[in-house]
Amino acid sequence: EKPLKHIALRSKSVRSGDRPYTTPGLGDRCHSLLLAYQYGKAHNSPVTIHLTDDKWSVAGGVKSSKKKKSWFELLSLFPHDTVYVEPHPVENLSEVDWIKYLKSKGIDAYIYHYADTIHMHPNETRVGIEMSQYVKELPLLKPTVSNGWFPDEFITAQWDSTDPRRRLSKKVIREIEESYSGVVLRVGGEGQGLLKDSIPHIGLAMSLATHHIGSDSGMMHIAQLYKKYEDIHIYDTQDSYRSHHLVRAINNGSKYYKV
Repeated sequence: EKPLKHIALRSKSVRSGDRPYTTPGLGDRCHSLLLAYQYGKAHNSPVTIHLTDDKWSVAGGVKSSKKKKSWFELLSLFPHDTVYVEPHPVENLSEVDWIKYLKSKGIDAYIYHYADTIHMHPNETRVGIEMSQYVKELPLLKPTVSNGWFPDEFITAQWDSTDPRRRLSKKVIREIEESYSGVVLRVGGEGQGLLKDSIPHIGLAMSLATHHIGSDSGMMHIAQLYKKYEDIHIYDTQDSYRSHHLVRAINNGSKYYKV
């Protein structure tokens, strides 16, 4: 029986103000699991991620099972018994109170920070685990499904970011896609069939594609499970917000173009 390690996702936002951090997007949830998996691999140990309830049973301020379903679907992408998720019936606690709460339940959990982007977040403190060291290289997971027909040479692409500042015109997108050889398979919101709705099948496509291209959004995070940084190319508008995820990806080798 390997010892289990415990990571507590921050209760509060590190970006601005006194707001809860709710893992609102698919990318946030995927990234959290990637961190846990990489940390566990480095320490030869399974990892449980502990969540405040607003990351689990609330979406857009109302009770919802949307995030639960998403967590389970994302968990299914990782090797069995490597990463677990445990929600708790508390939310919007200070980090100190959140860790105290977990201690009161007999859970010795650590918060984490990123040394490589700490300058970007006024609320981020150098506590717990320094996590950016564990994602300098990506895991290249094996897909969990194998059924699907794919062209001999293709790329995957996603452009429909939920952030309007990251959206490009159809003309620009067409020019970008035509600069790659092979077929373009759209994934996520603009995908068709399983490439729209099934994260495991999207992962399969990404693992076989020469590149993943598109916006800094949820699909970029899925791509990071299956591809090397240098095979993920991010395109952006001139005035968009650059997330710490994007800054880290660029620093680790992803190509980045402002168009």
